Amino acid sequence: MESTMNGEIQDILDECDSELKTISSWIEKNKLDTKVRFLVQYAVIKVCGSIERAFKIMIYTKLTDNCPEETKIFLQKQILDSPVNPSTGKIQKMFENINSKWSKTFLETVKEIDKGNLNSLVNLRNEIAHGAN
Repeated sequence: MESTMNGEIQDILDECDSELKTISSWIEKNKLDTKVRFLVQYAVIKVCGSIERAFKIMIYTKLTDNCPEETKIFLQKQILDSPVNPSTGKIQKMFENINSKWSKTFLETVKEIDKGNLNSLVNLRNEIAHGAN
Protein backbone atom coordinates (compact mmCIF):
# COMPACT_ATOMS: atom_id res chain seq x y z
CA MET A 1 0.00 0.00 0.00
CA GLU A 2 2.81 2.42 0.83
CA SER A 3 4.33 2.19 -2.65
CA THR A 4 0.86 2.80 -4.12
CA MET A 5 0.47 5.89 -1.98
CA ASN A 6 3.97 7.10 -2.83
CA GLY A 7 3.06 6.59 -6.50
CA GLU A 8 -0.12 8.55 -5.89
CA ILE A 9 1.85 11.38 -4.33
CA GLN A 10 4.24 11.45 -7.28
CA ASP A 11 1.27 11.47 -9.68
CA ILE A 12 -0.26 14.45 -7.83
CA LEU A 13 3.00 16.38 -7.98
CA ASP A 14 3.69 15.44 -11.61
CA GLU A 15 0.19 16.46 -12.69
CA CYS A 16 0.55 19.78 -10.89
CA ASP A 17 3.96 20.41 -12.44
CA SER A 18 2.66 19.59 -15.92
CA GLU A 19 -0.33 21.85 -15.51
CA LEU A 20 1.84 24.71 -14.22
CA LYS A 21 4.18 24.37 -17.20
CA THR A 22 1.19 24.51 -19.58
CA ILE A 23 -0.20 27.58 -17.81
CA SER A 24 3.19 29.27 -17.75
CA SER A 25 3.71 28.64 -21.44
CA TRP A 26 0.27 30.03 -22.28
CA ILE A 27 0.82 33.12 -20.13
CA GLU A 28 4.24 33.73 -21.73
CA LYS A 29 2.56 33.84 -25.16
CA ASN A 30 -0.46 35.88 -23.99
CA LYS A 31 0.92 38.28 -21.39
CA LEU A 32 -1.71 40.96 -21.92
CA ASP A 33 -4.72 38.65 -22.11
CA THR A 34 -7.41 39.22 -19.49
CA LYS A 35 -7.37 35.51 -18.66
CA VAL A 36 -3.83 35.72 -17.25
CA ARG A 37 -5.07 36.90 -13.85
CA PHE A 38 -7.46 33.96 -13.55
CA LEU A 39 -4.85 31.45 -14.66
CA VAL A 40 -2.41 32.75 -12.07
CA GLN A 41 -5.09 32.48 -9.39
CA TYR A 42 -5.95 28.96 -10.53
CA ALA A 43 -2.25 28.02 -10.44
CA VAL A 44 -1.93 29.24 -6.84
CA ILE A 45 -4.97 27.22 -5.79
CA LYS A 46 -3.76 24.17 -7.74
CA VAL A 47 -0.33 24.24 -6.08
CA CYS A 48 -1.79 24.64 -2.57
CA GLY A 49 -4.27 21.83 -3.18
CA SER A 50 -1.56 19.54 -4.52
CA ILE A 51 0.72 20.22 -1.56
CA GLU A 52 -2.17 19.63 0.85
CA ARG A 53 -3.16 16.34 -0.78
CA ALA A 54 0.44 15.07 -0.95
CA PHE A 55 1.13 16.01 2.68
CA LYS A 56 -2.06 14.38 3.95
CA ILE A 57 -1.44 11.19 1.96
CA MET A 58 2.09 10.94 3.38
CA ILE A 59 0.80 11.28 6.94
CA TYR A 60 -2.10 8.90 6.37
CA THR A 61 0.16 6.29 4.76
CA LYS A 62 2.69 6.43 7.58
CA LEU A 63 0.02 6.17 10.29
CA THR A 64 -2.06 3.41 8.69
CA ASP A 65 0.76 1.00 7.92
CA ASN A 66 -0.24 -2.33 9.53
CA CYS A 67 -3.18 -0.93 11.49
CA PRO A 68 -6.76 -2.24 11.81
CA GLU A 69 -9.37 -1.24 9.23
CA GLU A 70 -11.32 0.76 11.82
CA THR A 71 -8.25 2.87 12.51
CA LYS A 72 -7.74 3.46 8.79
CA ILE A 73 -11.33 4.64 8.43
CA PHE A 74 -10.96 6.97 11.42
CA LEU A 75 -7.68 8.40 10.13
CA GLN A 76 -9.13 8.82 6.65
CA LYS A 77 -11.89 11.00 8.10
CA GLN A 78 -9.49 12.90 10.37
CA ILE A 79 -6.68 13.43 7.87
CA LEU A 80 -7.64 12.82 4.25
CA ASP A 81 -11.22 14.09 4.35
CA SER A 82 -10.62 17.23 6.41
CA PRO A 83 -9.52 20.49 4.81
CA VAL A 84 -6.16 21.83 6.00
CA ASN A 85 -4.30 24.70 4.39
CA PRO A 86 -0.69 23.50 4.14
CA SER A 87 0.87 26.38 6.08
CA THR A 88 4.03 25.50 7.95
CA GLY A 89 2.29 26.19 11.26
CA LYS A 90 -0.49 23.73 10.50
CA ILE A 91 1.94 21.11 9.22
CA GLN A 92 4.10 21.52 12.30
CA LYS A 93 1.03 21.32 14.57
CA MET A 94 -0.17 18.12 12.88
CA PHE A 95 3.28 16.61 13.35
CA GLU A 96 3.32 17.76 16.97
CA ASN A 97 -0.05 16.11 17.59
CA ILE A 98 1.25 12.82 16.16
CA ASN A 99 4.88 12.73 17.25
CA SER A 100 6.93 15.57 18.68
CA LYS A 101 10.06 14.16 16.99
CA TRP A 102 8.38 14.60 13.59
CA SER A 103 7.62 18.20 14.50
CA LYS A 104 11.18 18.86 15.58
CA THR A 105 12.58 17.23 12.43
CA PHE A 106 10.24 19.30 10.26
CA LEU A 107 11.28 22.54 11.96
CA GLU A 108 14.97 21.67 11.68
CA THR A 109 14.86 20.32 8.12
CA VAL A 110 12.77 22.84 6.23
CA LYS A 111 14.68 26.02 5.49
CA GLU A 112 13.24 29.31 6.72
CA ILE A 113 12.99 30.64 3.17
CA ASP A 114 10.97 27.57 2.14
CA LYS A 115 8.69 28.03 5.14
CA GLY A 116 8.20 31.66 4.17
CA ASN A 117 7.51 30.76 0.55
CA LEU A 118 4.95 28.11 1.52
CA ASN A 119 3.23 30.45 3.95
CA SER A 120 3.13 33.20 1.31
CA LEU A 121 1.57 30.78 -1.16
CA VAL A 122 -1.06 29.69 1.37
CA ASN A 123 -1.81 33.32 2.30
CA LEU A 124 -2.22 34.21 -1.37
CA ARG A 125 -4.51 31.20 -1.85
CA ASN A 126 -6.61 32.36 1.10
CA GLU A 127 -6.84 35.89 -0.30
CA ILE A 128 -8.01 34.51 -3.65
CA ALA A 129 -10.51 32.18 -2.00
CA HIS A 130 -11.95 35.00 0.10
CA GLY A 131 -12.22 37.53 -2.71
CA ALA A 132 -9.13 39.68 -2.23
CA ASN A 133 -6.87 40.41 -5.18
